[in-house]
Amino acid sequence: MQKKSGLLLVFAWIAGLVGLVLGLALEPMWFARSGSLMVLLSLVGEYILLHNELDRLYANLEKVDDSGDIPDLSPSKWHHKKVLLSHLTIILGTLIWGFGDLLL
Repeated sequence: MQKKSGLLLVFAWIAGLVGLVLGLALEPMWFARSGSLMVLLSLVGEYILLHNELDRLYANLEKVDDSGDIPDLSPSKWHHKKVLLSHLTIILGTLIWGFGDLLL
């Protein structure tokens, strides 16, 4: 499932690039419409990231015993980078969705 969120982010950026090409070649509205796909794919990817992290957290919490030995529950650096990229993609996709046709 972890790879699925990364693939969705890649597909979001591909949708934006395809929309840019179509916007330049055919009609600027295609670039704006690609922004909606970027937002949708990024939101689904972020949703998957959140649930994967919660599942991992709950699984690690079940391992906690009465001795007080608590495992490291912090998310990985790669998880933080994917979340940041997802946020950036949502913001950029929203701007493209709203103003993409005006830019081209």
